[in-house]
Amino acid sequence: MSGISEWLADRLKTTLLIVCLLLSGCSSLTSLYFYPQTVWIQTPEALGLEYQDVWLAAADGTELHGWWLPGQSPDKHLPGQPLAEDNEQQAASDLVVLFLHGNAENVSSHVRNVEWLPPLGVSVFALDYRGFGASQGEALMPSVLQDVEAAAIWLKTHFPDKKLVVLGQSMGAALAVNFVAAAQDRYQIQALVLDAPFAGFPQIARSALTSTWLGWIFVPFTWLIPADWNPVDKASKITIPTLVMHSPYDQVIPYEQGQAVFQQLGGERCWLDSRGGHIATFSFLTLRQSALSFIEQKKCIGQAAFYRGWALENHYDCANR
Repeated sequence: MSGISEWLADRLKTTLLIVCLLLSGCSSLTSLYFYPQTVWIQTPEALGLEYQDVWLAAADGTELHGWWLPGQSPDKHLPGQPLAEDNEQQAASDLVVLFLHGNAENVSSHVRNVEWLPPLGVSVFALDYRGFGASQGEALMPSVLQDVEAAAIWLKTHFPDKKLVVLGQSMGAALAVNFVAAAQDRYQIQALVLDAPFAGFPQIARSALTSTWLGWIFVPFTWLIPADWNPVDKASKITIPTLVMHSPYDQVIPYEQGQAVFQQLGGERCWLDSRGGHIATFSFLTLRQSALSFIEQKKCIGQAAFYRGWALENHYDCANR
């Protein structure tokens, strides 16, 4: 949810009341949370990754686009080495990650957050929601959840034997919570990773507005924003292993909101303090290693099992409910 505190405050202040008065239902206000960009700034090829353009359709017929990033054999394709040319050498693991990015730009910028996974053998499907990148339509709740389900259907249809893990960052984390809470059994989702989730749509709007004195005037109107998809209210339905990461230095989504989601999770849950600013988690090697260990083992791992020095740099907590 890159830059939400800047653009969300401006857009909410000027349009919140107008939209509610003109539209039949305030669910259209959720479009204010999405800030799509249609132009790609790069493709995975620029990052040295093999990829495939994937076209799929949501249940309502909206055409969607995503990138399939096949996992490479770690012993034959290391970072910085050229890709193998024959398929026999592309021996991916049995894991696949469905990546749900933040609310701004598109998959071409967010792909850097998962570029490290394919060289380690983990395949990734990076989805652009409707209105983002080459995907058609307009981003709006709950329609965007159809996009997430369409991606899951595509993965299960084409790779039925792979173990599905969902990874969401910021807005993508909110979508992931909603989707996994409703569909974890249907799509046999094995684990969930959340990076910087927010507690609820009205809550994050209030947080953005109260960052400026003028924004306080509009805070009462945030109660018009639907709370139907608040992650904090959906988390208790999630029973699969879940890793939540959030940086105490996040200036976009308050650290406490991530903790609130974590506390409501219904299954085995793991908390990991991230580092840096908003969704900068995977810029750090030790945090990548921690996330990969969770994705592979689907359970909370003791500190000693992680990358050397990890325990000195991060706070880690496990709970089983």
